[in-house]
Amino acid sequence: MVLYNLFLLLYQLLAKCTAPFNGKVKQWVLGQNEVWNEIRGLAEKIQKPIIWVHCASYGEFEQGLPIIENIKAQYPAYQVWLTFFSPSGYLHRKNDPSVDFVTYLPMDGANNAKHFFDLVQPKLVIFIKYEFWFYYLSEAKKRNIPTLLVAAIFRPNQIFFKWYGDIYKKMLSLFYAILVQDENSKKLISPIFSEQKIVITGDTRFDRVLRNSKSSTNFDWLQKLNNGKIIIAGSTWEKDHILLSNLAEKYTHLNWIIVPHHVDSTSIKKCLALFNNATTLTSFAASHQKFNNAKVIIVDQIGLLRNLYQHAFVTYIGGGFGAEGIHNVLEPAAFGKPVFWGPNDEKYIEARGLVNAGGGFKIHDVNSFSKTLELLSGQAEKYTKACESSTNFISQNAGATQKTMEFIYENRLLTN
Repeated sequence: MVLYNLFLLLYQLLAKCTAPFNGKVKQWVLGQNEVWNEIRGLAEKIQKPIIWVHCASYGEFEQGLPIIENIKAQYPAYQVWLTFFSPSGYLHRKNDPSVDFVTYLPMDGANNAKHFFDLVQPKLVIFIKYEFWFYYLSEAKKRNIPTLLVAAIFRPNQIFFKWYGDIYKKMLSLFYAILVQDENSKKLISPIFSEQKIVITGDTRFDRVLRNSKSSTNFDWLQKLNNGKIIIAGSTWEKDHILLSNLAEKYTHLNWIIVPHHVDSTSIKKCLALFNNATTLTSFAASHQKFNNAKVIIVDQIGLLRNLYQHAFVTYIGGGFGAEGIHNVLEPAAFGKPVFWGPNDEKYIEARGLVNAGGGFKIHDVNSFSKTLELLSGQAEKYTKACESSTNFISQNAGATQKTMEFIYENRLLTN
């Protein structure tokens, strides 16, 4: 516990020191400064028993949203209190209509945990995929409040399986049950958690993207492109932009739509500088003409990517050439699109699954991208097969949300 408490202290000190130089850290520090005022103000508006759902960041929220929506539909006698640790989740979802209350999670600590539970008084706690905070979990256990870890994924190199990971092993023991994505995760934690309380449910993101793929979204500005095929690259970073700029220069007959992970003005300018004759979406959409030549469009707006994928010939997911790892490969696959990404995909079982299914393609450089792209472009039957493989992979792996809801019902964790 000494090391854990030291970590909590150092984390806060480091955040305060780096906040002036890092916008995201600054947002977190500001959020933590105001979090108790926000929690106290919202707690006064509670009208029904609370289900507390915690997500580390925006990605975990996407994973938890299908569960939240089903809880709201099936258990209307409850309200949902959503917390985030990261600003990327809180700032984007603080006014989300799918939940009743949204706040940051105060930094872990015995007093903070007790104060939070006193104010919010949840009847059920759900942690999504990651995040393990000892004092919050201990307080829930002390109060006999069932706590679920859902859509969890475990890997052999995680701290739970290290000689110095005793505190994290203890955290696992504080959960009422752990709902994991796959058999390997169950095998890994079986020696340190009751096997009767480990349930394989799958990944709720499949349900999320499958539902989204059922809707059709038109973008008027796409009609101004020429008839060339469209390559859509999403959640891209600088290393991705270097690769894509070389490809765009090689395949000038294709339309390239690049959706950077960061869309602030500085990041957009850096991205534009790498491409010949590129334009921002804002400028392109403002034009009144239809273009005869293929275009490179840098999307400088947020909220479009998920539905843009349906208009692609093939798609590319960023992050695979950096330490951050690849982003969401499931969104384009749900639309039946072949999906490309860079080499850093070791932590992503869904990416490996998509490759095995035939809808995903890990590339290492311009040449490997070009080779596969030309194969799909030149052989219609191979392209059709890749599209069908993506679609089937998503549909075959859907259903985690229903399994999660069945577990909650069968164990009487909520009542109507």
